[in-house]
Amino acid sequence: LCNYHNFDIQWGNHDILWMGAASGNDSCIANVIRMSMRYGNLGTLEDGYGINLLPLATFAMDTYADDPCTIFMPKMNFADAHYNEKTLRLITQMHKAITIIQFKLEAEIIDRRPEFGMANRKLLEKIDFERGVFVYEGKEYALRDTNFPTVDPADPYRLTEEERELVEKIHYSFMNSEKLKKHMRCLFTYGGMYLVSNSNLLYHASVPLNEDGSFKHVKIRGKEYWGHKLLDKADQLIRTAYFDEEGEEDKEFAMDYIWYMWCGPEAPLFDKDKMATFERYFVEDKELHKEKKGYYYTSVSYTHLRAHETLMNLV
Repeated sequence: LCNYHNFDIQWGNHDILWMGAASGNDSCIANVIRMSMRYGNLGTLEDGYGINLLPLATFAMDTYADDPCTIFMPKMNFADAHYNEKTLRLITQMHKAITIIQFKLEAEIIDRRPEFGMANRKLLEKIDFERGVFVYEGKEYALRDTNFPTVDPADPYRLTEEERELVEKIHYSFMNSEKLKKHMRCLFTYGGMYLVSNSNLLYHASVPLNEDGSFKHVKIRGKEYWGHKLLDKADQLIRTAYFDEEGEEDKEFAMDYIWYMWCGPEAPLFDKDKMATFERYFVEDKELHKEKKGYYYTSVSYTHLRAHETLMNLV
């Protein structure tokens, strides 16, 4: 595709996740690996991009040696999979290991960026580890898995020394994958948040709206953006995360924001109140699995058309 003469890509939140991983955002890296484990797709990471998963495998085998990790069995068509029982067992252990690490890494961003308004997504602290229940908004929910050997109840988001070392090794592997760099350059060169072509407006997911169908004003670093201005700002930040020099303040914010674009409630590529990853793994009650969509998805169609027309006029 990268060698084709004429094409374009409208970024979606899954594209952004990989772009964030290639930029060096460890939370994005953990999410990418988790989903590869969830769907038994190790080939893309190991064979396609040369990502070294041996440190994760070693850590997972040691940490979860006696844990059946039942809820972390990959979701795939076993008739088409060529994994033997031992390999599947290892994948479930790796899946659980990187999931817990992901929750810890995401909490670091949430603490660092209170303006993201995502403190309610720090959920490890809501586990009653002694009783094995999840306490959320005054109600208790049974947990599907109660074995958390790397989580300190007194400091649930602290990475253990082994986890921190593992994150550094995986980070190094992602940052030194030449094939990944090539594909990400392709996404940046031929992609963007939206495109207007032949009077067609092309974009992924949503343009955040208010209940009345007007553009929602989203605050980024103290300044409000809406409509195409919001998409332009997001586009700029995503490129800053990948291309700018390390250590600069704008780069540091953009690195965190690229993760927000994956799962943030006011991110145009997501636009839901939450990404219920924790709940879908650990909580049996499906009521907590629901992700409430923004008004773009729930407003009647004429407000969509009005918003689209306004956006088209602006661009």
